[in-house]
Amino acid sequence: MSLAQTRYQPQVFARDVLMGREPDILEDINKAGVAAAIWTRSCSPDFQDWIDALPMEQLPELRTVVPVQLAEAAAIAACEQTRLPPSPERDMLTGDVGALALILSKALDVLQVRIRFDVSDEVMCPKFHVDNVPARLLCTYRGAGTEYVPAGSENDARRIDQLRRGAVGLFRGGAWPGDEHTGLLHRSPDPAAGTGARLLLVIDPVA
Repeated sequence: MSLAQTRYQPQVFARDVLMGREPDILEDINKAGVAAAIWTRSCSPDFQDWIDALPMEQLPELRTVVPVQLAEAAAIAACEQTRLPPSPERDMLTGDVGALALILSKALDVLQVRIRFDVSDEVMCPKFHVDNVPARLLCTYRGAGTEYVPAGSENDARRIDQLRRGAVGLFRGGAWPGDEHTGLLHRSPDPAAGTGARLLLVIDPVA
């Protein structure tokens, strides 16, 4: 191969978004050309009513790196920190964090994860972007779900899609290994008036 051919070799972009009703769809993030895999689940009505009724100061906030098997314990500790009373719904929330951490660890073959609970009544990341991580799992428990769009179509409202509340999206990041670049962007949505604070779970793999 000549120097000119090497220099001007076109970049390869992953742009596909795969969706499924079962959690194993998230493992498809490893397939060629896939920029995001989405588990199209939703919150149960009882859980949704419970979390929507919580005052903002009781929503758990969390920033930690833990072995995968301690993810649920970290979520429980975050709930205790904000004095969120024990309940079946709280157990659903913390158990879900643990389960999603395990699913991520299996899909990406990692033993540790970085977990965040983001609580905000303002836009967290208003611009479409790619995260500087290998991959990122996003799940909105309260408020509007994450928006995503093919790169280059940010100004075309018809191309913007959105995760439903409770759905789980696994997005490739800028540090995804291999030759494919991520051709899908995402952002936080504008908060709707009167909906209160948003609660977003973020899980990143840690090598």
